Amino acid sequence: MNKPEIAPGRSNSQAILEFVRTEAAGGIGLAAGALIALIWANTTTRFSYQAFWHRSLPGLRFGSLPVSTPQELVDNVAMTVFFLAIGLEVARERAEGSLRDLRDAILPVAGALGGMAGAAVVYLSVITFAGNRSVLNGWGVPMATDVAFTLGALALLGTRIPSELRAFVLTLAVADDIASVVVLSIVSASKVNAFIILLAGAVLVVVFKVRRYFLRAWWVYVVASILEWVLLALGGVEPSLAGALVGMLVPVIAADSGDRELMPEGTDKNLAGPFLEAVVHPVSTYLILPIFALANTGVTLSSALWTDPRARDVAVGVLSARVLGKATGITFAVALMVKLRTGRLPENVRWSHILGAAVLCGMGFTVPLLFAIASFPHEPLVVNSAKIALIAGTLVTFTLGACVLIVIHAAHRRHDRVG
Repeated sequence: MNKPEIAPGRSNSQAILEFVRTEAAGGIGLAAGALIALIWANTTTRFSYQAFWHRSLPGLRFGSLPVSTPQELVDNVAMTVFFLAIGLEVARERAEGSLRDLRDAILPVAGALGGMAGAAVVYLSVITFAGNRSVLNGWGVPMATDVAFTLGALALLGTRIPSELRAFVLTLAVADDIASVVVLSIVSASKVNAFIILLAGAVLVVVFKVRRYFLRAWWVYVVASILEWVLLALGGVEPSLAGALVGMLVPVIAADSGDRELMPEGTDKNLAGPFLEAVVHPVSTYLILPIFALANTGVTLSSALWTDPRARDVAVGVLSARVLGKATGITFAVALMVKLRTGRLPENVRWSHILGAAVLCGMGFTVPLLFAIASFPHEPLVVNSAKIALIAGTLVTFTLGACVLIVIHAAHRRHDRVG
C-alpha cells in the first residue's frame, strides 16, 4: 500500500483549513451517532440498546483488562485511536504550528486553561449550593472542549467569522486536549499499581530516546502504543490515553532527528508522524467518534433522571458549567493576559468574537463522557444525567454562540456600509 504523503510546500493556513474541514464533517458524524443512540435507547426493539452494548463477549476476558463488552471495546480500545490522533495533532502543532511560538500560543493556551477552571468552579459552586457534596467528584465532567463540534460550528458560520478566529480556536482546542489528557489520567486512576506505571513511563522514555533512529518506521509507534495500553490498563489508569502519550513523541519534522542538516530535502513528508496522521485522523473523525457517540449517548429517558437528587444536581451542575463556566473562564483568562500585556488579540479579532467563540467552546461530549464514566463508574443513572446535560449544553451553547457571532457580523457589515 502506498503511503499517503503530505503535499510539499503546504502552508500553515492551508493545514488549518484542511483540519477544520475534517473536524467540521466529523461533528456531523458525532451528532448523527448521538441521535441514533437516543432513538435506539428509547425504542422497544428485539435488540435492546443496553443489552447490546453491555453484553459479555465470550473469549475477551483477559484478567483485569477492560475489554469484556462492546462498550468497553469502544471506550478503552477504539478510543485509543482517537487519543493517538490528539497526540499526533499536538506533536505537529508543537513542531511547526500554533504551539511552536510561545508568544502566539500563550493567549489561546491561557483561554483553554481558564475555560477548564471556570467550568470546574461553576460545577463545584452549583453542587455545593445544592448541598449534595456526594457528587463533587464530578467536577472534571464539564471541563473539556470538543474540538469536532466547536470547529464544525465555526465552519457552518463560514465567512461570518475571521480566519484568525478559527486559528485561535484551533490552538485553544489543542491546548485543551493536552490538559484534558493530563486531568483524565489523574481522575481515572483508581487503584494504581506504581511499579507498572513506572514501567509505562519507562516505555515513553525509551520511545523518546530512540525516535531519532526510527523517523520513518511508523509501526514502531503502533507497537509502543499497544505496549503502553497494556501497561496503563494493568496499572489502573485509563488505557486509551496510551495513544496520546505515544502520539506526542512521534517525529513530525526531520529536526526531531537532532541532525537536521544531515537529512535530505523533502524528508519531512516521509516521516512517521505525517503518515500516521494522514491515516489515523480520518479514521478517528469519521469512524471512531461516531461509534463512540453511538455506544455511549443512548440514555433511556425516565422520571428518575429528574427526581433522583444526585442525578438532578449533576445535570444542573454540568449544564451550568458548560453554558456559563466555559465562556466566563475563557473570556476572563484572555482578558487577563491582554491586560498584563502577555498576549494580544489576533488581527481582525474583536472582543465580541472572543466571547462568541468562548460560548461555542461549551459544545461537545466526547472527552466529557469519559470523565463522567471515570467519576461515577458504578452509577449509571448519574452518568446518564451527565450525558443529558452535555447534549443539552451542546445545543444551548451552539445556539447562543452562533447568534453572538452572526449578530457581530451583521453589525460590522452595517458599520462598513455607513462608513
